[in-house]
Amino acid sequence: MDLRIPRTPEDDAGGTPLDLAAAIAEFYTDFPEHKHDVFILNHQAHARGREAVESIAPQIEALQQRHPEAKTGMAKSMALGGFEGKLPMSVNISESMFNKKAESAIYGRIVIPAGDQFSATLLKSIFVAGDHQPNSRFPMMAAAYNNTEMWQRYVLDHELGHAVTMLKINKQSMKTSSFGNKAECEADAYAMIRHYQRYGSQSSFPEYVRDLRNMNAVHKMDVTHWTSRAVQKVIDLNKQGQLQNLTPQQARDLAVKIAEETHLSTDAEHNITKAFKPVVFNMAAQKRTEGDRVMTLIESAARIGAETQSPAVLEICKLYIERIGQYAPAHLPQTKTAEALRETAKNAKEMFTRKLDTEPVMGGLGRILRDAMIDAQSGVNHPPQNDNRKQPPKPPKPPR
Repeated sequence: MDLRIPRTPEDDAGGTPLDLAAAIAEFYTDFPEHKHDVFILNHQAHARGREAVESIAPQIEALQQRHPEAKTGMAKSMALGGFEGKLPMSVNISESMFNKKAESAIYGRIVIPAGDQFSATLLKSIFVAGDHQPNSRFPMMAAAYNNTEMWQRYVLDHELGHAVTMLKINKQSMKTSSFGNKAECEADAYAMIRHYQRYGSQSSFPEYVRDLRNMNAVHKMDVTHWTSRAVQKVIDLNKQGQLQNLTPQQARDLAVKIAEETHLSTDAEHNITKAFKPVVFNMAAQKRTEGDRVMTLIESAARIGAETQSPAVLEICKLYIERIGQYAPAHLPQTKTAEALRETAKNAKEMFTRKLDTEPVMGGLGRILRDAMIDAQSGVNHPPQNDNRKQPPKPPKPPR
């Protein structure tokens, strides 16, 4: 993937990109303890991926000597691909997840920031659609957010959030807790705390991130990155004045705590995916005008919210209906009938009266296979269930 997209006046209106050398120096000043296990590749200093990866080769070799079990070759290959493909990402340097042990250690991270070609407009577009589109397109972005440096800083802080919160992976916990969603909640919570510290407590950008993450659960079934609940917690703490004086380490620790309290269970993750899969497939299969697409999404969210038994799905639908009007261009032509619009309004009204407490439990063959794989990766050996050959003999029937 190579983003050879011509810059538009709107892209240029986003201003200058983030000074990566200064941002990298700031990170090591804030976190000197991570000089030897977090390695940041700099697009502004290196033209090619191989050159960028070679620039951190001595540090990677030193880490390998400290941790011979670390899979550094795979991490370097992934980082090279991310850099060449212009994909902002954070790559684990870890031992194999397939080692038969209860925990999998993470020894370091290679971080690839967003390169200079990622204007605010392009980052917003990729965030919500995967293609380049103007800010006037649904979902819209306010002019205040057309700030390339701010977007690139958010992306870098998010990826560094992954790095500074890196913990051992408790494999058995993955039966009940979404490890991927927890990691994304940590990263977004950290990035939003730092955002308020950098841009001031009056910034509304975190609210935009909260809404985009929620929209993406509905529009793209992106459940892993549903961090809206965690970001809302940061927004609430900011309003209480509890963020400005935090040290970077305290910001990290608070992000971990927030993620622990707000991340999805595996049951919730399953239920969200199941709820919005038909919406995503239906939208992909049919060609609609933008107005009809927006109205169909609103109609779907209202109906799902009125019918679901999942508290997490209900939470997503409520936030979607509450906020979506802020992001749809005015006067979009659409062809929904008056009866269909009344039905949507009825579902939305019913949805907002509902309260759900217990997440339906994932069952069936999918859960059995997932848990069996986790057990195998954890080195847990459970005896086979319902194996008649190993059942105790039945007692003799009593005489008549």
